[in-house]
Amino acid sequence: MQQFDFYGRHLLLNFSGCEADLNDLERIRQDMMDAVNHIGATILSHMEHQFDPMGVSVVLMLSESHASVHTYPEHKACFLDVFTCGHTIDVKPFGELLEERWQPRWASTQMYERLDPTSLKLPAIPALRS
Repeated sequence: MQQFDFYGRHLLLNFSGCEADLNDLERIRQDMMDAVNHIGATILSHMEHQFDPMGVSVVLMLSESHASVHTYPEHKACFLDVFTCGHTIDVKPFGELLEERWQPRWASTQMYERLDPTSLKLPAIPALRS
């Protein structure tokens, strides 16, 4: 059985003051697909929902993991994320392309490296339990 690195990059983005119409499902879907293609990831499938009276959610299942957006047109804002497994894909251009297209006045990003916790040389922390 082929072994893969237990590693990934998770980019979280918050946009507000967007110039783009965040209630336009077709545009949001296409921009998300363009951003995923821009970073070289592979789209397997997608789900989307148009909320009433407004708002859009789009989730793209990727061969490498996922990308999603949830929009709040009444605030001209949205939350996005993209997660890819392995070391081969740089996720930063995903956010750069969407920032260019949606023109937020304010944007914040957080990048997380996800890895096997047993590879760290730290004391064990108990798993979260409900």
